[in-house]
Amino acid sequence: MDAQGQQSYYPAFPQQSIVGSLSEVARLLSKGTDVSEEFIFMSALTCFGAMVSGVLKVNIGYTSDTRLYTLLLGESYAAKKSTAMTKTIEFFKRIDGPEKWGTLSGVGSAEGLARGLENQSRTLLFYDELQSFIEKTKVQASVLLAMVASLFEGNNYQNVTKNKAIDLTGVRLSLLACCTTKTYEQVWTPDAIAIGLPNRLFLVYADAKPKVAWPEAVNKDECARLTEKIRKQIRLAERVFDITPEAKIEWERWYKNLPKNEHVKRLDTIGVRLMPILALTMDKEIVDEEVVKHVMAVMNYELDLRTLTDPIDADTLMAKVEERIRRVLKNRGPLSKREIRQATHADRSGTWAFKMALQNLIESKDISVKKVGRKEVYEYSATEPELDQPVTSGQEQVGAPEKEETEIIEVDAA
Repeated sequence: MDAQGQQSYYPAFPQQSIVGSLSEVARLLSKGTDVSEEFIFMSALTCFGAMVSGVLKVNIGYTSDTRLYTLLLGESYAAKKSTAMTKTIEFFKRIDGPEKWGTLSGVGSAEGLARGLENQSRTLLFYDELQSFIEKTKVQASVLLAMVASLFEGNNYQNVTKNKAIDLTGVRLSLLACCTTKTYEQVWTPDAIAIGLPNRLFLVYADAKPKVAWPEAVNKDECARLTEKIRKQIRLAERVFDITPEAKIEWERWYKNLPKNEHVKRLDTIGVRLMPILALTMDKEIVDEEVVKHVMAVMNYELDLRTLTDPIDADTLMAKVEERIRRVLKNRGPLSKREIRQATHADRSGTWAFKMALQNLIESKDISVKKVGRKEVYEYSATEPELDQPVTSGQEQVGAPEKEETEIIEVDAA
């Protein structure tokens, strides 16, 4: 439920995986305010990862990193995304990393970002609104999009033209930005989708919390204690974490059971980057089963959120509305017409488009309508292969519950 008591149609961040010293940061900075803990926790993971990039690693068959491209996603200003980002960045600015690091509040071009990285090779680039970054990438002949996408996995970037040249070596870029769900749906360009920027982002969604007219000030003593605790952890960051055999088995099982679709791209990369951060901030000596299970829970959440919010690549308004309805019903289960309308923000496209999209999907048998008691609900019914769901660790396999008897009916979508 959100602050207004309405049903949220987005997956909930796994609260049990807000752990370690960064969970203490989340609680400290959100206490007595209307800022969400999950926003601060993920902002803290991003700042911490930026600070220890290239120093803190995990023992795996390729060069590991800790840098993240994180996007805070909320319905509107009420979700306090920018407040969470700003408070977290200010907290970490008082802490020195193993090597010098810095922040950069937006850039206007690839050349501007290059100058920032030349001045400070370990940089956290942050934006109050993702749209301002996407708009800059639309400038003719701009290579800002290609540069940021390339630096997610790499530390070097070269682009030479007749009049100017960019030549970066050994740089470490992290990204932290905010966006409303409405803007996220509309902001993407074909170039940004084609280059794969959406699947480089770690999305985190939070509903607006109840409003707080007079937010509490941060407890200075607790802030000082926590700052020193994180300083001590960072002093231990020059290390390579091994992984226990049990943790490897858990991760391999999760990895092999990922679905085969666009939404899973780079989930494993992001997960491996989270492992050493969580291990260090949980005061672990090794990446164990507990750490991996937390990472798996966060990655499962990320997959659900990506599936629901992934940019819709469709040519017409009707096709976009139809795809939104499919996604909501596939991910959230049977819903009433009113609930679908709320979940897909149908009023933005108009009632006629929503009505016709429902009718089209019923006629094509992508969705069906069933009667449960006196209530009519819509459900996803497109033909797909039935796959056995793997039993995750710690879960007992139980018999499937008896299905509720339903009556499939044909109704007018009006």
